Amino acid sequence: MQMSSDASINLSNVSPTKSSILLPIPRPVTPAAPAMLPRTTQSTLDANANIDTELLRTIANGLLTTIANCETDTAVQYCHFAEQIQALQECILHYEETFEWAPEGYTLNDGCIPHFRIPHGNGLLCLAKWIKLNNDSTASSYADTDGPNTMPHIIDLYAQADNQYDEEGEAKPALNILMWFFHLLVGPTADFQLLHNALVIHNNWGLTCKVHHYRNLDNEFANLCVRLEHLQVKLDAMQQARHSCESRLQLARAPEQVEKLKNILRKAQALHTVWKHKSSGRGRPI
Repeated sequence: MQMSSDASINLSNVSPTKSSILLPIPRPVTPAAPAMLPRTTQSTLDANANIDTELLRTIANGLLTTIANCETDTAVQYCHFAEQIQALQECILHYEETFEWAPEGYTLNDGCIPHFRIPHGNGLLCLAKWIKLNNDSTASSYADTDGPNTMPHIIDLYAQADNQYDEEGEAKPALNILMWFFHLLVGPTADFQLLHNALVIHNNWGLTCKVHHYRNLDNEFANLCVRLEHLQVKLDAMQQARHSCESRLQLARAPEQVEKLKNILRKAQALHTVWKHKSSGRGRPI
């Protein structure tokens, strides 16, 4: 029975915090006898009424090996269960560290961005809970399982399509934007403020962002049109001046003054004005 005490493991000394370290598998000092199950031992005793000392020793050693194997298996299972408990405790700690209140600058997503979904693992998505509007037409968000140590999720804001269907299940075509809406959209600031306030009440960040984006694009388009008109005026004036200069060269019979140069080889693009750009930002026609 000394062998049993050497091979046993005191499970009370195994710490769950050190469960990642596998316990040593106990091995007898002498070569272990084949393990014997209790049923095999009972059958052997029943078959040998006058059992001798050698057979008894073999049976005892076999039972000791069986006990040692059971203790080793129990210790390994204990380590496995301890690791599971530790992982569950970490999960509980993770949920305890999630946001109970809105983080600074964030607000509850009560339909402001209904399409903002955050990957939740295993191909699943969850609705963003806390959201914040950024200055670059994006939105930041946290899920209900995120905490202070989690990086926010960021998406580009967009107006979600409002698909409508008739009684037969066919998609209704979207109507053209009416002129009264365009007047509010690109009209005076006071009119656009009315549109903005109505969108705020509608509580749809994506739609509000797109309305502001269209107004900004329309302002840039108008500015480019004005610049284009100015450039067109300058282009017309330059073209008129060039025609006038060409007439003066014609009246001065300039080609006849240098007629000896007419046989010089020239490139195909010589009849076109080419602007040679310099690194200084200026250039000259060649």
